[in-house]
Amino acid sequence: MPVRLITFDLDYTLWDATPALLAAEQAMHDWIATHSPVTASFYPPEKMREYRQWLAQSYPQLQGKVSELRYETLRRVFMQAGHDRDKARELAEGAFQAFFQQRSRGLVLYPGADEALRQLQQSYPLIAISNGNADLTLAGHDHYFGHHLNADQHGAAKPAPDMFEEALKRAGVNATECVHIGDHPEQDIGAAAALGIKTVWFDQDSKGWKESEFSPDAVFTHWQQLVPLLQALDD
Repeated sequence: MPVRLITFDLDYTLWDATPALLAAEQAMHDWIATHSPVTASFYPPEKMREYRQWLAQSYPQLQGKVSELRYETLRRVFMQAGHDRDKARELAEGAFQAFFQQRSRGLVLYPGADEALRQLQQSYPLIAISNGNADLTLAGHDHYFGHHLNADQHGAAKPAPDMFEEALKRAGVNATECVHIGDHPEQDIGAAAALGIKTVWFDQDSKGWKESEFSPDAVFTHWQQLVPLLQALDD
């Protein structure tokens, strides 16, 4: 079956998200320190992170909704610091935007990714599927993709099938006509394979495949390998 759609995970597939996330956490803390010093003293970055994790565990409906979870965390900590409900919501929105702007603007493509994406978009529609909340327009990477689906706006987070099914619907293709590319064994490879989608695993650290219940159709360790690999899958 010829390939008629390629979907991509984003964080740790197209770029290393860690530097951007750390910078965004710091930008958010700096904003909080300026606008509510008492909150910043109660919740330095590590304590804020621990509280957010506790909320995610305590409220399953927030799991996978990374923007909603972060906003709710901020709203609660501002109230804990003594701000009323309206002020807490206002401060939460400001702090979230400080995080979001830095998180989205600090994303640098892996070497070779730009060239590969430019080549692929000449032959295939490309759709981004992400559990993260980066804004591709702010990042400067939106021009590669016809659509960007994330768990905040398009159903449950991977490995749930929601975003994969939405991508297939938007492209008007069957699962067997799609290839998904990602770094996470379960959230990307296992989830896509369960729907009948071909899979390509990005093994940047050359760790080797460990799962036994399923396996990718192909593996690449450098972005320069991807285009010929996909052309072989499309033969």
